[in-house]
Amino acid sequence: MNIPKDLIQKAKEKLGDKNAFIIAEIQNLKGFDEKNLKSFSPLRDETAPSYVYDRKRFRFKDFGSSSYGADIIDAQMEKGKTFLEACQFLFEQAGVQYSFGEMNVKTRNQYRYPHEEPLNDRSHVIDYLGKRCIDKATIDYLDIREDEHGNCVFNYYDTNDVLTMVKYRPSHTINKENGEIKAWCQKDADTTPLLFNMNRVNCDKPLVVTEGECDAAAVICAGYINTVSVPLGAGNFHWIEENWDWLEQFNEIIIWSDNDEPGEKMRKECIYRLGSWRTKYIQTPATYEKDGKVYRLKDANNCLQVGGKELVMQLIANAKDVPVTSVIDYSEIEELDMSKVGGVKTGLKPVDKELNKLYNGTLTILSGRPGSGKTSLIDQIAARSMDAGDPVFLFSKELSPRLSASWFNTIIAGRRNLKKIEQPDGSSYYVVPYDTQKKMQTYYKSKLLIYKDSEPNDCESVMKSAEECVRKYGAKLIILDNLMMLDLKANSESMNLAQTKLVNDLINFASKFDVAVMLVAHPKKTADMTSDVSMYDISGSSNIINLAIRSIGLRRVSKKEKEDPRSEWGKYDVVLTIIKDRLFGKQDIQIGLWYDLRSRRFYTDYDEYDTKFGWDNKNYFEKLEYVDRSKTDEFPA
Repeated sequence: MNIPKDLIQKAKEKLGDKNAFIIAEIQNLKGFDEKNLKSFSPLRDETAPSYVYDRKRFRFKDFGSSSYGADIIDAQMEKGKTFLEACQFLFEQAGVQYSFGEMNVKTRNQYRYPHEEPLNDRSHVIDYLGKRCIDKATIDYLDIREDEHGNCVFNYYDTNDVLTMVKYRPSHTINKENGEIKAWCQKDADTTPLLFNMNRVNCDKPLVVTEGECDAAAVICAGYINTVSVPLGAGNFHWIEENWDWLEQFNEIIIWSDNDEPGEKMRKECIYRLGSWRTKYIQTPATYEKDGKVYRLKDANNCLQVGGKELVMQLIANAKDVPVTSVIDYSEIEELDMSKVGGVKTGLKPVDKELNKLYNGTLTILSGRPGSGKTSLIDQIAARSMDAGDPVFLFSKELSPRLSASWFNTIIAGRRNLKKIEQPDGSSYYVVPYDTQKKMQTYYKSKLLIYKDSEPNDCESVMKSAEECVRKYGAKLIILDNLMMLDLKANSESMNLAQTKLVNDLINFASKFDVAVMLVAHPKKTADMTSDVSMYDISGSSNIINLAIRSIGLRRVSKKEKEDPRSEWGKYDVVLTIIKDRLFGKQDIQIGLWYDLRSRRFYTDYDEYDTKFGWDNKNYFEKLEYVDRSKTDEFPA
């Protein structure tokens, strides 16, 4: 349940200066000056009033603090109210009509909601978190409880104030070397990747996102209550998709992840997906000197423990903007370590040996003669990406979504999961059984995102959809099949310029969102449709090849080559040419591939021929019948 921001603003406007009087009463402000609307700060003792009401923003600002201020909603939540309860109070004061019918209502169908742990004695939790400088008031505010075994209990509420997930962790320092579990969710209850404390957050203020519940508690304890933590660790980003509409309300989001490699990856991913224009980040200092000692810092909780509330609030106030992406300071350029760059493998060993992977941040052009298997290669690469946990966006106006899904189903099913259908005339064909299709669809839910045929095919619309899939679902592979199906809104005279602009836009898109982009561009029509595809054969502007990082071409092996014992490629079905690879300085490298008509898969050995994708959890002990085509030109049965 998301309250419209414009309605909240309307309620504040109706109250006008009355906002200040209500806030003063809630916060019990000392020395409140009713004429000048200012008072002493509620945070500290002072001799001159520094807490001043802003008539334009309908909130108080503490000029003695770089981060503190409060409107009616903040003041209510500081007293333990949730965001919905605070909005309900505001609307009642302003006489604004709004239905809060979903408050405290369980709206998820067939969801196994967790049970509340009883309010037991919390001595273990209070003692443990106290050692981490998190006080009892914060523990009470966050409704942190203790189970019968003395473990910390973190309650996750949805935006309707309904308890929807419960997490546990030991109330002592965890010994990872002994294999002790760091955290777990309640048994016999479903889990949803909500954000811890999200129901006590004001969407009109910057949101701080931390990596763990104790980090969120530390920031809240320091005085910044508009703070949440991710639910399932730095490497899990399902919370972005689950809470997308809620996150979209914020004008500013501050990421405070841990000072380590997973934390750095989390920060980068959040910036790409939540939007660099509104996302800031906090870089936890590596060390902090205090009383002549130097302490190592890793996270927000360390900052509270060592530097106190002042350090935490100072870091929030000085959160860093994401730099302008169009320029880079030479002094900040690090040597490129390709081993640390993400991407997706093709799954074909000799191809991956040459290219390693289709790297994030790059554009790859795929071309090929008719019938050379471009769709099969695309689907195999997409399946690899999805198995690695990285969703795929697919634009393919040549094939309808149903036909695209059917082709993809056959490839990921493989020979072992295809059913033979006999026709009355004696002919036969193979299909993926319905139950198998459903199993695959369940496994790859939100992993293959196919652009609808009914949507416009102009570049702006397609790329807007791709961006939404990158930001909401975390898509890492963007496939545009193909260039000729994109409406560039250009005539014959301006087509080359439009194609050059498209390629530049795709390169910028790949870099901005750290994704791999693949554009299918057909070759020019020639008399010999089995000839190799070179950089001069791509139909359209020469910049399509010139600007791309990599270009790959496919062509079928001709019947003449197969009949010629002297032919280098006669034993293969398709030749893949790495036309150009700027990353490793390669070009015109050719690799022979075999193709299995039944499963529509490319392969170069048995392992690739019988690849089992992630959806298939069966154990197979017998090998498929297989003809080693490196030793014969016989086609597999």
